[in-house]
Amino acid sequence: MAVSTRPVLSALSQATRAAPFSAAAAGPSSASTAGAGAGAGKLPLTWPHYLSLRRQRRLWSTITTVPTTAAGLVLGGGYFAGLEADPTQTIMGIEPMYVYAGATLGCMALGYLVGPSLGSSLFSLTHPKLTRGSPAPLQIMDREFFHRIRARRVDPSFQSVNNPAPDFYGEKITSLATYRRWLRDQAAYKRKAMHGVPGEAPL
Repeated sequence: MAVSTRPVLSALSQATRAAPFSAAAAGPSSASTAGAGAGAGKLPLTWPHYLSLRRQRRLWSTITTVPTTAAGLVLGGGYFAGLEADPTQTIMGIEPMYVYAGATLGCMALGYLVGPSLGSSLFSLTHPKLTRGSPAPLQIMDREFFHRIRARRVDPSFQSVNNPAPDFYGEKITSLATYRRWLRDQAAYKRKAMHGVPGEAPL
């Protein structure tokens, strides 16, 4: 039995309606305002420069995650391995060996979570002109970037197994080329959501 896609099409059009990008093929426009914090129509950084810095900041966060995760594992393992465990005594009904192993994994997970914050802090220390101020230039660009992503991303409520919502927060955007690809992915998702995927129901 054929299912009408008009309600889905109408709802999707309303949810994703946004003004078109000026010069969308060339990436985000540097002539737009940066919000109340910018106080002017010109943004403090060009989009290629900002996206390059954004990629570097994410790289710092990824790199610092490796040593912090390893440090959490080594320190936690060293501490709990040195504790004497009495097999006849349990901790909340669980043998101490398993509790200590779980605690060691918890230390490793804590190191993994601390890594990105440490990387962002180190990036801020090495780029003081971009990360200081009220608001800071990078803060203005982050806000403007998210505003543009939010205005142009798709409605994830229409996603399905064969048509997942692509990069909802724009985390994979690291250059103008990847931004154009992101726009194409959003358009492809909307086309599939409007016409439907045969034999599949929305999630």
